[in-house]
Amino acid sequence: MKNKHALSRYRLIDNRMTMKQKPAPTLQDLVDFVSEKMNAPISVASIQKDIYAMRYDESLGFNAPIEYSKAEKAYRYTDPSFSISNIPVSEEDLHGLEIAIGILEQFKDIPAIRVFEDAITKIAASVKQSRAKVSEGKIVLLDRPKRYLGIEYMADMVDAIHNRNVLRIQYQPFTKKEAAKHTVHPYFIKEYNGRMYLIGKDIHPVKESKFLTFAFDRMSSVIKMNQTFIEEQVDKENYFKETIGISQPGTKPEKIVLQFDPAQANYLKSQPIHHSQEILKDNAKVFSIGLELVINYELKSLLLGFGDKMKVLKPQSLVLDMQQSIQAMQALYES
Repeated sequence: MKNKHALSRYRLIDNRMTMKQKPAPTLQDLVDFVSEKMNAPISVASIQKDIYAMRYDESLGFNAPIEYSKAEKAYRYTDPSFSISNIPVSEEDLHGLEIAIGILEQFKDIPAIRVFEDAITKIAASVKQSRAKVSEGKIVLLDRPKRYLGIEYMADMVDAIHNRNVLRIQYQPFTKKEAAKHTVHPYFIKEYNGRMYLIGKDIHPVKESKFLTFAFDRMSSVIKMNQTFIEEQVDKENYFKETIGISQPGTKPEKIVLQFDPAQANYLKSQPIHHSQEILKDNAKVFSIGLELVINYELKSLLLGFGDKMKVLKPQSLVLDMQQSIQAMQALYES
């Protein structure tokens, strides 16, 4: 990644090169222009290196068509319409930027992010303009919430994670009628399916303390305590590696074998259920895959979503769970 000063110089060189009302700039013209705009002396060697980078540095992707005229001792673009500001952004890049900006917009009330609110707004406006050019008026609709519920607790939780402060959380799961207070050692935050979650160790006064997942939208208060804790070794990057979703039932991963209608093959090849997915059979009659996963609520929900296009072959415990769910669904429609 080029440093911000180099990127600023590239933009200024481009600005001077695209000034139609002025003659093509000499090397000294470029040095003077960039030095004036940056309010600092810039060397001839720096500008020469910048021109070379704009021409040939593949990591920049400018491929600027700069030529030098010996007769005029000046630089110009061989394509008069060229500018590094006109470099096309791919659809994939725009989609990624939109997601990133959407997430930043959710967190703009956090003090650490608030200072960049103007920059986020400017980038968002620029991306929208690029989207209009690339999509020719079409709009990509992103499946994300307008606002993450409970996001107001984010600042205290992030600060507590950094400083290893104990949290006191008032929390009410969907399965309980009343909220309860939890003393929590916070470790990290995860986003999944439009919700934010805190992963931390629930310190119970009587029962065994254990790691739990707390949904932001089920919290009614979060208090950062002055008390600190000693952090345990937790592999945060791989904490959810063997699961789909955020449920952690405390069981070990199992070998799962699924059989699909062959019509589902292309979809599952292009969009694997999990990174552990391996193709076991692939022919005109059957398409089957193997997975190495913890069996949890999210996995079962995902598999039920395939309806009559999928059958669980292994393990037997999951086969029975699926049968029971299907029978219960059938009973609802028969009653």
